[in-house]
Amino acid sequence: MRERGPRPLTPDGPPDPDETTTPAEYVGALRSLREWSGLTYRQLAAKAATSGDVLPSSTVASALSRNTLPRQQVVMAFVRACGLDGAAAARWVAARDRLAAGPVVSPGDDEEFDPKTKPAVARTRRSVTAAVAVVLAGVAAVVVWSSSKGGDDPPAGPAAPEPLPDGWYLIRPAHVADHGLCLGEGRERNGRTDRPLAVQRPCGAVSPDTYLKSAGPQIVEIQWHHPTHGAGCLTVDDAHTGPGALLAPEDCTGAAHQRYLLDASAPGRYRLRPVHSGLCVGILGGRAEVNVGAEAMQAGCTGDGDQEFLIVATERASRPE
Repeated sequence: MRERGPRPLTPDGPPDPDETTTPAEYVGALRSLREWSGLTYRQLAAKAATSGDVLPSSTVASALSRNTLPRQQVVMAFVRACGLDGAAAARWVAARDRLAAGPVVSPGDDEEFDPKTKPAVARTRRSVTAAVAVVLAGVAAVVVWSSSKGGDDPPAGPAAPEPLPDGWYLIRPAHVADHGLCLGEGRERNGRTDRPLAVQRPCGAVSPDTYLKSAGPQIVEIQWHHPTHGAGCLTVDDAHTGPGALLAPEDCTGAAHQRYLLDASAPGRYRLRPVHSGLCVGILGGRAEVNVGAEAMQAGCTGDGDQEFLIVATERASRPE
C-alpha cells in the first residue's frame, strides 16, 4: 500500500511541501516536483549548473530513490532546477528542516526493522519547536540509562574521565584495533543504495575528516568534514530508537539522534551511545566482523569489542572544504 502523498497546490501546479508529515512523504513530493518539471536527471543537473549550483544527476537519483531527507543544499539546488524561485525553494528547505527536527514515533517492538533496507518510520508527529524536541529526547535518554534492565545493558563503566576537547580524531573499533581500521565513509555492501554510511575503513585512508564537538557533559556531535559536501553530523537513520539502524551523515540540526554519550568502558575506550535511544553503536555482524566496509549500526549494548571505540586525536588531513 503506497504512503499518502501531499496534495498539489493546484491541479497543474507543483506539490506543496508544507503538506508533508514524514520524510517518506517529503521525498515523494520531491519526486512529484520532478515529474511536474518534466526534466530528466541530466537536464536537472545541467540546469542547476547554469545557476551556479552543484547537483550531479547521481545525487538526484540517490536522493529520490530513498525515504530519508536529502541535505539542505541538495533540496535548494533541486527545487530551483525544477523551475521554482528562491522563495519557493526556501519553503521546501523550511519543510525539510521541520521534519528533520521533529520527534518521531518508532515502529513497535513487534515490527521487524531491517538495517539493510532502512524502511521509513511508521508514524511521525509535529514538534512544537525543535528545541523542545531535543530537550525531551535528552530527558528520555536519561530515563533509559537509569532504568535499563540487566540483560540489555553492560555493567556501568568507571567514573567519567576528563572530557575530550573539541578537535580532530580517529574513531577505531576496539575489536579491529590491530587491523588498522577506523570509522569512515563507505557504502552499503549489498549495493541497494549509494548513500554514504559509517563503515570500517583503513585508518591511513579514512575520509572524511572526523571532528568531535562537545554538546554537553561527555556528549558529542560526530562531524564529518567532507572536501566536497562540507560538514555533516553522523546521524542514526530516521531517529529509530530500536536496534538495527545504520549511521549516515546529515545536516547538523542539534537533534538527539545526532548526539552521542561517550560512555567510558575502560581507560581510553568508549561506548558511543546515541542520546535519543540510550543504545550502543556497534558493527553490523558483531565482533566477528573484521572486514573493510562493515557498516556501523545502533544495537543493544553487549559490552563486546565491536561496541568499544578508541578515540585517538589526530591532525586534519590537508583537504579543502
